[in-house]
Amino acid sequence: MSELLDVANKKKHAVRRRATPTPTPMQTMRLHTDKVSVVAFFNDGRRVVTGSWDYTLQICDIQKGTVVGGPLVGHSNKVFSVAVSPDDRRIASGGKDNSIIIWDVESRRLLFDPLTKHTKWVSSVCFSLNGKRLASGSYDSTVIIWDAETGALLSTLQGDRGGVSSVAFNPDGSKLASGSLRSIYIWRTDSNAELIFEINAHEKWVLSVVWSPDGQQLVSASYDKTVKFWDSSKGNQIGQPCTSHTSNINSLAISSDGSFIATVSDDSTVQHWSTKSHQETGELLKHIVDVTCVSISPSAELVVVGDLYGEIQFWSIKNTLSAAVQLYSLSDSYFAHRSKVKLRRNLYHEALSDAQKVQTISVIVSTIVMMLDTIDF
Repeated sequence: MSELLDVANKKKHAVRRRATPTPTPMQTMRLHTDKVSVVAFFNDGRRVVTGSWDYTLQICDIQKGTVVGGPLVGHSNKVFSVAVSPDDRRIASGGKDNSIIIWDVESRRLLFDPLTKHTKWVSSVCFSLNGKRLASGSYDSTVIIWDAETGALLSTLQGDRGGVSSVAFNPDGSKLASGSLRSIYIWRTDSNAELIFEINAHEKWVLSVVWSPDGQQLVSASYDKTVKFWDSSKGNQIGQPCTSHTSNINSLAISSDGSFIATVSDDSTVQHWSTKSHQETGELLKHIVDVTCVSISPSAELVVVGDLYGEIQFWSIKNTLSAAVQLYSLSDSYFAHRSKVKLRRNLYHEALSDAQKVQTISVIVSTIVMMLDTIDF
């Protein structure tokens, strides 16, 4: 016990001397004249597309830091949702004008007339993994599944009476999850499209719902400030919720390997969470204003967020983890050393796992440090 106290006492003084590293964004771009409501990476990882309350979409080249062409103009009101097709050739967008537009990326034109079957705002759109179908959710309380290549309506699902706030196909396209006021609905999407079950998930609106890459779990984020994990086959909650945000959670994204998620909130922070431990990983990213949307690159090297002022910021996962390891590591911690080695080798997902172990060690030491502060040596 005396040796542990000695280590902790040295740690206390070391922490006091050391400045906390602060991650900074790699790049900031002002793309819109109003709030960026949604952002999505292309599958090539080189571009993102944004949708805004200024009624437009923008495509951005990340490496060049420039807008590709001019804005995509077609909506007559605020844009709430965008999705990129798996082959990167099409973009779907939905908004407050109750319509859905499918754009041809190369020509920057509408593939066909806007889809106008919804009678209220279109809150969310998503492509199936094969790109042949598109799902849309609306505050008219319906989910519609469309033929993404022709625009034909395939099926209409009656959702929560309060409206549908988010939709997401599972990896094989056989199921669809939709978020609404307090609930998540799981639908079968074949020719006999129907409700499989409902999850009483949150206390407020479910703004985002995503599937794990293996389709075994669902992750949801809500205005009740929590993120929760669910067994997708039965709807049972898995583990404890993530509860560090202090205000509405606006958006959620999951990494391509399913190892971590990123969330953004009206508390002006971006947070990363381990999908295994449900604990925070990496350093908290602080924003000047409320952050409204988030997306993770296919390689899981970058996180992009949008804000109220029309800007997007790109953050390096590697830098975020480096800052966290510097902040939380003990000088003789095996996991801290191993995490740093993996960072240098660009093994981001494995570094995340070790960084989580480092943070666990730090919590123990920090507790002892607080105890030491009350003791007169």
